[in-house]
Amino acid sequence: MKVLIAEDDVFFEKLLQQVLAPDHELEIARCGNEAWAMLQRPDAPRLAILDWVMPGLSGPQVCRKVRACEVLSSMYLIILTAKNNEADIVSGLRAGADDYITKPPLPAELRARVRVGERILELQAAVEAQSVLASQASGRENHLRESPAGGPARRRPPGQEHLRGIEACQCQHCEPGDRCSIPGAETGSLTGPRIDDSLENRHPHR
Repeated sequence: MKVLIAEDDVFFEKLLQQVLAPDHELEIARCGNEAWAMLQRPDAPRLAILDWVMPGLSGPQVCRKVRACEVLSSMYLIILTAKNNEADIVSGLRAGADDYITKPPLPAELRARVRVGERILELQAAVEAQSVLASQASGRENHLRESPAGGPARRRPPGQEHLRGIEACQCQHCEPGDRCSIPGAETGSLTGPRIDDSLENRHPHR
């Protein structure tokens, strides 16, 4: 994952690179204005570590700008600061930071906090993907419901017309005189007359 490091102190910049470079693609900004410009790029990192005090925009100011931008507001932002009293920490979080790390950062803690940010971003991506799939499924369902009867999206269930078509198909090869070739035979209306005719043939003098 790409990670932006905004740090104007060369010592801390090298320290962060040393800890994170093996597992991440790092981009470096050395002032707040540069960091803000880099975060607005289409391929910008989704996770950023921002020094609190640096030239141009401060870390909290960059956080406020990111949160005010709808396109960028889901980024994960970590404030890096030497300020460790409660008021400063709360101030940084209220500015829009998701987490904070005090200087000098412990390597294990730094990696762990970055990993937390990665997991949160992965969950956000999964939720967004599920939302897209749900929206597509809903659109297909609405399309099927709104399709006119008999259209390609809705087939008419087989009824009596369908069955008569089958009967007609079965009777295509009947010979003249067969029961199915006589009008009304399919309804059973000839049963009575056929029986009477048979009796008359047996007793011609009656």
